[in-house]
Amino acid sequence: MTLGSYVEIINYVDDTVQAGAYYQRLGSSEVTTDVYTDGRYHLRVVQGTGINPTLRYYGCDIEALSAKGLYITDGKLTSPQGVTIEVTADAPPLSLPHDDVMLAPDTSRLGKFGEFTIFVDDLPAERAFWEQCGFASDGVQPGGYRWGIWTDNMMLIGIHETDTSDPFTITHFDPNMQATNDALKAEEFELKPLDDLPDKTVLTHTTLINPHGIQFFLFTGDISKENP
Repeated sequence: MTLGSYVEIINYVDDTVQAGAYYQRLGSSEVTTDVYTDGRYHLRVVQGTGINPTLRYYGCDIEALSAKGLYITDGKLTSPQGVTIEVTADAPPLSLPHDDVMLAPDTSRLGKFGEFTIFVDDLPAERAFWEQCGFASDGVQPGGYRWGIWTDNMMLIGIHETDTSDPFTITHFDPNMQATNDALKAEEFELKPLDDLPDKTVLTHTTLINPHGIQFFLFTGDISKENP
């Protein structure tokens, strides 16, 4: 069973109007006065303090989730790496714009949402947690750098085994991300090239420094319908 029937990425902010305007400048569409979508996920801005980013699931069967061995306290689950998941039995306030996040079209200028990225030092432990939450994967990619994608058809989770200290990120891909990043830089969005790029003027892979407490990775890559 999945965690619930609807999920949002929660961004706790000081000013929801200012944050909403920021996300619309990035190409997200306004769904309601506090929910914005890129076509694959819904992001809700919430005035107040909390962990950014947080996942919130609605329509949850709390008793059944607890019976599966998931430890829920104060309406929250926490993954081994520290991802916070709020769970509520409340009915979903909206519907997602797709039936399968892997195949949904993108509407944001940032390209396609590829994953909610989690960096871990113990991939098997994080993997076991998300699979207990109803996520499935095609398997961990072989090689020295181990990673994989997990999905419950509503959300995409990328688990990467690495010693980086980066926080959880929202990662987007586009075949021509250089052009997107050039445009964002010209509009004075704060971009930081990845540390392992030898030429710091090249903007094929960047971190978008968001003033509202969520970090975005903007990577060159093709995750089209033919190559999801």
